[in-house]
Parts: sequence; C-alpha cells; structure tokens
Amino acid sequence: MKHADYAWAALVAGIVTYEAACPPGQLLSEAVDRYRVRHPFLTNATIAYIALHLLRQWPRRFDPLTQLAVKLNK
Repeated sequence: MKHADYAWAALVAGIVTYEAACPPGQLLSEAVDRYRVRHPFLTNATIAYIALHLLRQWPRRFDPLTQLAVKLNK
C-alpha cells in the first residue's frame, strides 16, 4: 500500500469509529444538516469543492488543495 492508501484507511476507520460511538444527534451527517441551516451556501460550496477535487474535475492550476500540496512538497 502507498501513503495515500494508509491515509484513506485511517480516515475511513476514524469516521466509522466516530459514527459508531458518537452521542445521539451527533452523527457527521447530522452536523452537516445543522451547518446547512446556518450557512447553506458555504456548506454546499465546501461539499461541492471537495467532491470535485476528489473526482479530479478541477484543473490542477485552479485547485487550491492541489496547489497547496505542490507548494508543500517542494
């Protein structure tokens, strides 16, 4: 496995562990519901950006996460 594979495994394990052990009403999806009530545009834009980033739909030069990684790995 590569480093990114370990990172994904850790993220999935952390999310599953949290969801299984969280207090009632504190699921991550329930938190997003609350965020969307208070900040609908920002929440939806953030979700859309992350989804498009993971789907590699942003041109590399316009993707802030990709540009950050490029700058930090120099």
